[in-house]
Amino acid sequence: MACLGTPDHTVFQLQWKTPRPGACKVNTDGSRINATCLSGAGGLLRDATGAWIQGFIVNLGASTILEAELWGIFWGLSLAWDAGYHDVEIECDYNVTIALLSSHTVPTYPLYNIISCCKMKIHEPWCCAIKHIYREQNVVADALVARSYNLGPGLHVYDEVYDFLEDILAADVRSVVRPRAIIL
Repeated sequence: MACLGTPDHTVFQLQWKTPRPGACKVNTDGSRINATCLSGAGGLLRDATGAWIQGFIVNLGASTILEAELWGIFWGLSLAWDAGYHDVEIECDYNVTIALLSSHTVPTYPLYNIISCCKMKIHEPWCCAIKHIYREQNVVADALVARSYNLGPGLHVYDEVYDFLEDILAADVRSVVRPRAIIL
């Protein structure tokens, strides 16, 4: 990650990074249309070369953005587990979810059930790391979740790459950088 800019404005050059050899990387994202309260989640599993393993989109109906982000993590972890991976790196661009999954949650918290389900998946007998990334490093998951509103309710899993994702996936594998401006 390189930095450019002026004293009050910095531009970071960000890129998607492949997982370590033998690991599966799961990128997830959630989305919500405020006017309708409709939300969705999406994500994909990739191997150490950046190749597509599987993708998913979930039309959640009406929910919060936080709930959508958590469902994305849950389904990403579930698909990685079901595919037999024992070393998983999960990334999402909403840091509130990382904080929730890294801290104690009281049973009266409104999203306690989905948070608990995610934590149970994270603590399965495997190596699982979860971290925050920026949107510029999560563009494939972002493109997937944008399609959630056009699908029927529930989970949709894809073993083949959508045509509209091929260029974005190729850019990630080539380590194309995307700028992110931050005002200090």
